Amino acid sequence: MGNQRVSKYQFSVILVVVLFLFNYLSSQIIDTIQSYQPSAYSIATGSVGKLLTYLSNNWLTYGLTLIGYFFVWMMLIVIVVTSMLLTWGLASKQHFLIGLKSLQIHLAVFVMVLLFIPLNQVGFKFPIAYYLTIPKTFIDPIMTPIMWVIIGFVNIGLLLLAYRLRLVPYFAITTRKSLKINLTHSWQQTKFQTGQFFLTIGKYALLTIIVVGGFFWLQRLFDQVLNTGFNRSVVNILIAIAIGYFYFVTSQVLLLFITKDQQIAHTRLQDRKLYLRITQVIVIVLVGAVSSLLSGKFVSQPIKNYVVIAHKGVSSESDASNTIISLNKVSKTKPDYVEIDIQATSDGVYVLSHDAKIKAENGKTYQINETPWHILKKLHYEENGTIITATPFVTYIKRANQLNQKLLVELKINTTITTTQLVHFQKKYGKYLTENRAQLQSMNQNAIKRLAKYSDRPIGLLSPVVNSINDAKFNTFYAMEYSNVNTNIARQVIKKHKTLYVWTLNKEADINSNYALGVQGYITDYPKETREFLQKLSRHAVYADAMWYIVMLQKTAV
Repeated sequence: MGNQRVSKYQFSVILVVVLFLFNYLSSQIIDTIQSYQPSAYSIATGSVGKLLTYLSNNWLTYGLTLIGYFFVWMMLIVIVVTSMLLTWGLASKQHFLIGLKSLQIHLAVFVMVLLFIPLNQVGFKFPIAYYLTIPKTFIDPIMTPIMWVIIGFVNIGLLLLAYRLRLVPYFAITTRKSLKINLTHSWQQTKFQTGQFFLTIGKYALLTIIVVGGFFWLQRLFDQVLNTGFNRSVVNILIAIAIGYFYFVTSQVLLLFITKDQQIAHTRLQDRKLYLRITQVIVIVLVGAVSSLLSGKFVSQPIKNYVVIAHKGVSSESDASNTIISLNKVSKTKPDYVEIDIQATSDGVYVLSHDAKIKAENGKTYQINETPWHILKKLHYEENGTIITATPFVTYIKRANQLNQKLLVELKINTTITTTQLVHFQKKYGKYLTENRAQLQSMNQNAIKRLAKYSDRPIGLLSPVVNSINDAKFNTFYAMEYSNVNTNIARQVIKKHKTLYVWTLNKEADINSNYALGVQGYITDYPKETREFLQKLSRHAVYADAMWYIVMLQKTAV
């Protein structure tokens, strides 16, 4: 490789393609690796001994998995080092090999990945950061406007710190000094570049608001004037363009952190030919279109035979969850199912509780699976401003049967559970579950698979991340966190003749988006309002909310 410097314009096109190819190839490698791993429901959870035996029998599989992940990491290092050397004008075999072996380079890339996680939460396409993002369901309860501002300022501050220290990789390759010395040199040499950082970040933040906001209002117009079929085609075109834009802006932010000479890097190229501009736009749109298809980020034919499920047995977020009082209230809204959480006391009595611990009025905290029922039933604790006691599952399901209200029962298993314990559960509650026409689900997929041998009830696999969709006969549905769902997953579930539930949908924009993706079951804290909104969408589907949600908030690797 000869010494040469690649212009920012050239990298604007090259990086868009490289980022897309890396994201696609890494996702394929990771999916392939995981396809050879034992399914989650085969992981032994009957006892600690069985779990250790399982791990010893599968150590080679998990060892090869780690090697695969290391290969993906080295792919990223190769891309970053190559990009840095080209923009620095230091492209040579010697510098390349130094960069690959430098621990400072690996540390810098690792820090960049961590810092880019919040940006990937809102649509950016930084490599690997996707796998570290947090499901939106867990973010929603704490993300008030003030929290958005605080997190925004903190993230900008951390990015500025990383920007000031971005020359550490350069010095690591060219001077091979210690990390401490390179940190000091980078901080000194970038002390007058803070303004350039804010100018660039501000420019692309404003441009992103204009692009996403413009597309949103344009789709709002199309929702009013176009018929449903043609409108779906239009929104899919806008989604593809917007995804391509996010690949472009991601490349620009990366350039900000890997380019040494900011004055040269950010000089506008006045002699750029018109055909070069057109080429750049075409590449961005094509990348967006292919990404949309591969990742399932597109609008599909909605499922109008939907199911509404009351989350934690409530009709609003202000209700006390998992209580008979709330059951009596929510049953009047006529949900298809009432979802509840149950877990066992130390003496095997199943009670309703979402959390594994209860903080009683006496100030003490009790672990449910370590507390016997005769003690637990006397405890009073607060739930959403209401003082309650733990409700036995048998009492709750008897009342549900009186109300003719079907239940979706989540078995919360916080420790290992033996097959004998599962058989005991079936013998004790099976007849009530059958009478209720209830469904069962659990995150402990091995336990739920073993229970399926003794229960006649439909079984579901519950997961906060993307679950592999397969032909396993014991489960009839999947329950996934809604920001991990896409159209391809919804279609795979239907193809396997199973049902897809998503949780927890409380906002119209989120409900609208998942309706557009082809979801069948909606787990929500507002069953009455959710059904009314779905009925409205089934009469006339609109896609403005779905468009920006799919582009910015739906989590996909590509």
